[in-house]
Amino acid sequence: MAPPRARQEAPALSVHLAPSARRRLTHFKEFAVSHPLLQRADATLMQAIREPAGFTHVLVYGPSGVGKSTMIRQIATRLNTAALKPPPGGKVPVPALLLETRPPDTHAFHRADYYRTALKVLGEPFFERRVLVDIEAEATWEKRGRKPTRFQDAPELRHALEDALRRYGVRAVILDEAQHLMKVGTGAKLLDQLDWIKSMTNVTEVLHILLGTYDLLAFRNLSGQASRRSLDIHFARYQFQQEQDRRDFQAVLLTLLKQVPLAVELDTLMQHWSYFYERSIGCVGVLKDWLVRAVATAFHDGSDTLTLTRVQDHALSEAQCERMAIEATEGEQALCYTEQRREHLWSLLHMGQMPTSTAPPARVPAPARRPRGVAAADAAGTPPVATLATRRKRATKSATPPVSEPSPSLPAAPALPKTRTRKKAVVPSGATSDVPLAEAAPAEAYLHPQPAAPAKRPRRVGERHPVRDAVG
Repeated sequence: MAPPRARQEAPALSVHLAPSARRRLTHFKEFAVSHPLLQRADATLMQAIREPAGFTHVLVYGPSGVGKSTMIRQIATRLNTAALKPPPGGKVPVPALLLETRPPDTHAFHRADYYRTALKVLGEPFFERRVLVDIEAEATWEKRGRKPTRFQDAPELRHALEDALRRYGVRAVILDEAQHLMKVGTGAKLLDQLDWIKSMTNVTEVLHILLGTYDLLAFRNLSGQASRRSLDIHFARYQFQQEQDRRDFQAVLLTLLKQVPLAVELDTLMQHWSYFYERSIGCVGVLKDWLVRAVATAFHDGSDTLTLTRVQDHALSEAQCERMAIEATEGEQALCYTEQRREHLWSLLHMGQMPTSTAPPARVPAPARRPRGVAAADAAGTPPVATLATRRKRATKSATPPVSEPSPSLPAAPALPKTRTRKKAVVPSGATSDVPLAEAAPAEAYLHPQPAAPAKRPRRVGERHPVRDAVG
């Protein structure tokens, strides 16, 4: 029988660094650069923690790797460090309770697991249960085989957590990776989760802060009440098309490179700042992790210089950056509030059409009414001339045909059977006429003479048509 083989030792996964190198690497990993987008989101969130003003929960969303977790750890550290002194005979206050939401093992979010995690972080692994049992009766208070609820809720654990939040003076419960709350079971709705958070806030007066990716946008505006009680904070990335964002990103890159605990080819790396933007899609968190990987590899290899080649070796692939950029762009487009949507809001509020100018429209004075028969003055200031107003008379049947007065120069002509529209005699301004306006010549004087026709005798009422003999 062959002797057993000697057990070989597994190769070490990593070479231990020298204490000085590890301290320098740890210092660089813990360094957090302050930049405009981080400051803006930090200030808005701190204001909400100080005074919620009716908000029950805050949604902080942005692309993956933008720096949300770093920002929230800094806020929790500031709040908890400022309240280290416990009150007499009380617990050490924990103003900010930071938790990481774990994805459920089943189809729905496990609330009981959330209660247990929060109690352990607060240092409350036990809770008091008081039960009054009649020893003469059957022990029916132990209910076994209870059907679980949709979200695996546990009322006793919830009451214990609510009591612990009051005793420790918690002002904000921060849930990182909160998109896992959207895991709901069959028949449940996302609004049920928001109602659960709102109930927790109403009972404990503790603000709940939900951090996550753009998947949290599904929690926005689920109902009118949820919209009113929610505060949205968009932690955006830097946009390459914005000039100010390009300058800020270059400043962030320069600050991080100056903090690298190695010799850095600063001029060479800064000349390729667009490459750093491309492989980080403008997210500071992605950029920082990238540099940490490159620095750690340099320490393990015994190198004391950070070169462009080493940085390129640890960059994300183009396919990874493309997938990240697609998700970031889709989330940003979902947040775009166009002018057309504002017009729809105006129509819902019955506010009419949106004004294009704030100045009121100029009022045009109405023209003064002038009497009939008086013409308006022209541009030269000529006074108006009175003209005869032509009025159409109703055509009435008369027993005798109308006879016109003969003109002195033309023979008398019988009146036409049909009424014709007369033409006005236009008198130019400034000209005088020997004929007065009231005695103007009739319109027949300007027509060609027509041969005289025999006048027709009007037919009497009830008179029959004459019977004519056939010709021939």
